[in-house]
Amino acid sequence: MSFLRSTIPETGTETPDVVASTLWPDHAGVPGRTAWRRRLVLTVLAVAAFVAAVFVLGPIGLIPFGLLLAFSTGSDEEETGRSVILTARNVALAAAMLALFVWFWLGYVDLPASTLVVIAGALIAVPLVLQESAGQAARDRRFVVTQRSLILALWGLVAFAYLYQERGVWLFGLAAVSVVLPVSLAASRAWGARRGRIELGLFRHPLRRDLRGHLLQGLNIWLLCMLLGGLIAAGGMHRARIEYSLDAAQFRVVIAVLAAGLVLLAVLALVPRRRVYLAINVGVALLSGFLAVQLVQVSVPAADVVVLDSPLVGEWFVLNGGHSALLNGHSPNESNAIDFQLFGVNGRTHTGGTDAPLSDYPGFGSPVLAPADGRIVGVDDGYADNPPGTNSERANHVVIDIGAGRYVLMAHLMQGSVTVQVGDRVRRGQPLAAVGNNGHSSEPHLHLQVQDSPVVIDAERTYPVVFGNVNITRGGAWPWGNSRELRTGDLVQARSQ
Repeated sequence: MSFLRSTIPETGTETPDVVASTLWPDHAGVPGRTAWRRRLVLTVLAVAAFVAAVFVLGPIGLIPFGLLLAFSTGSDEEETGRSVILTARNVALAAAMLALFVWFWLGYVDLPASTLVVIAGALIAVPLVLQESAGQAARDRRFVVTQRSLILALWGLVAFAYLYQERGVWLFGLAAVSVVLPVSLAASRAWGARRGRIELGLFRHPLRRDLRGHLLQGLNIWLLCMLLGGLIAAGGMHRARIEYSLDAAQFRVVIAVLAAGLVLLAVLALVPRRRVYLAINVGVALLSGFLAVQLVQVSVPAADVVVLDSPLVGEWFVLNGGHSALLNGHSPNESNAIDFQLFGVNGRTHTGGTDAPLSDYPGFGSPVLAPADGRIVGVDDGYADNPPGTNSERANHVVIDIGAGRYVLMAHLMQGSVTVQVGDRVRRGQPLAAVGNNGHSSEPHLHLQVQDSPVVIDAERTYPVVFGNVNITRGGAWPWGNSRELRTGDLVQARSQ
């Protein structure tokens, strides 16, 4: 990342007015009193959002905090012409920002939510104390680092860390980038065009020498759009069918809206702001790199796979599946686990309304079959089933030793439904229990994973699973990857014997 400095060509020293006031920028052409009032309101709202995040909302509350804080730093960066300067103090603060982010990332799992919020809030707020310049030379620069752009970049990194560590919430981030961001940018571009702050030359003459930076920025954004499109095609939004109880037709509308948003985002890259904000571009590039790595994981067949038969009768929807954090919402120690849910005739997982009882879920009580020959080494079926929309601590389960140091764990079984006991030998296809809704399960489903030990919680390793004797209908259009590995959004049905 580059920090820029404004100097007098003859002496190389800073001009008397080079360090901009961060509270009362009258000298930069902005009405001081109006700007100050606007920024005061945004700052107060940002503080309120931060307090709510610490005591009520947790890390999710940092989303409004970061946005409010970013736009409290100045009414218009292009008009004031500010940019961060290269000083020893700023370099030290940049090192502090890096250390805080590493602490946030590494401590996410073990630290309390309030501590995480304080660390992340401090990280997002550090740019407020960076020194900026506001001379004519700074206003003339095309490539800049500003307080606002740094806050937005750091806010994006914090949001990314939250999405990655929490798992299974990627659809919210994807919806924000594919819908909220393009619409917000379109409104911003329309406002900027009225005030002459949009670079139209890129659309007319993309290869012009003085626009190469804007062209690289456009390529950066287009790459991100393509990778986000790949994520959608691979099944990254299919959890929305369960989260919002959508049927197939409604889900197609959601996909169409996301695709239209990405097209709009790509088009807006052709009409950028006059200044290129380096920090935001670095953040976009980092996100693209992460998406590329994850899509490679989706596309390359897994090694050391275990072949099983279907544990269920009929056609089931894969809520979580695939060895990528973009698709599989399980924690890292369950990264190869698969969740199955059953759709009813209405294309949803239940036939009732928001308060539907368990009896309205067609998957509840469905038979669970042994997916391989083996010996039962773990059983528990005494825990009550959860009312829909709630969770509990412990799940009913069966563990099967299938040999070669591999164990199949199937969990969330209906209370009292298990028909085997420890020591029994079972054959593939043999009924063992029924699908229930206990443990960490808000809707009836079957959790299946192959692991390296008979423990119920926190096995050291899980193995990728490939299903034989099944028909798989891909839920996404992503064409690469092993055709027998299940991914989120797939429909899988056992073939008749």
